[in-house]
Amino acid sequence: MNLRPLLFVAGLVLAAAPASRAEPPAAPEPAFVALAPGLSALRGPATTVLLAESDDAALLVDSELPKTAPALLKALEGRKPLRYVVNTHWHLDHVGGNQALAERGAVVVAHENAWQRMAADTFLKHLNRTIPALPVSARPSLTLKGDGKLRLGALEAQLIHVPKAHTDGDLLVYFPSANVLHMGDCFFNGLYPIIDTGTGGTVDGLIAALDRGLAVADGKTRILAGHGPIGSQADLKAARDMLVEVRERVARLKRSGKTREQALAAAPTQDLDARWGQDWVKPAQIVGSVYDSLPARP
Repeated sequence: MNLRPLLFVAGLVLAAAPASRAEPPAAPEPAFVALAPGLSALRGPATTVLLAESDDAALLVDSELPKTAPALLKALEGRKPLRYVVNTHWHLDHVGGNQALAERGAVVVAHENAWQRMAADTFLKHLNRTIPALPVSARPSLTLKGDGKLRLGALEAQLIHVPKAHTDGDLLVYFPSANVLHMGDCFFNGLYPIIDTGTGGTVDGLIAALDRGLAVADGKTRILAGHGPIGSQADLKAARDMLVEVRERVARLKRSGKTREQALAAAPTQDLDARWGQDWVKPAQIVGSVYDSLPARP
């Protein structure tokens, strides 16, 4: 379709080489965006990362995938030196930069159940593959069994353990003075969530985690989701109400004696799918994981 211009050189007619097609502009590098004094967020290629900075040190919540961690490291250039990296749970898209950041002096913090998943080959049910154990240097060096606190100058981070939610080792991270809450993958904003039933996740625990987040938040809280845009209390409540409705519909099918396959075939979320099921977590995945995590007599 492109017509090549003709060049006339010393009586010869030569066809000029076709002009190279313009390359599409490169995607901009991820960058931190201010949320509140001392706190900023980066919506990275894999997940949403939160950075808290005091006068002389910083704390990071989650650390991307191994292959996308270099972009995170670049975004951290010129920032305060990292003292802590908090992993909200064990999945690779939240812990992939641990090793590089630990080598720079950061202390990696997580719930002890998350440490156990990182320290062993662990089957990831929703991807149907086994995730190899992380190197020792990439595993958390500080773990907690329940709730905890970390302090950076005037900034306090509250670490809130929510049992059997997205996994069995989830932490919510709340900064009261800034009114910023990171929900990790207990909150998928505008999407159906993943419930990792293979490592202790349950629908009832995830609903309880969303309730815990709502108890912390108010109308002005900036709420970070593991996936999806930064949200508000209203967004968190919408996600909670949707999950409660899906749970009830699937429980009704299970109570009536429907098998997992029959529950999937019934398409109980059909009227919700246009809003919640248009991304990478599909209706069959949420219905199946809710069914699997419900008790025998839901």
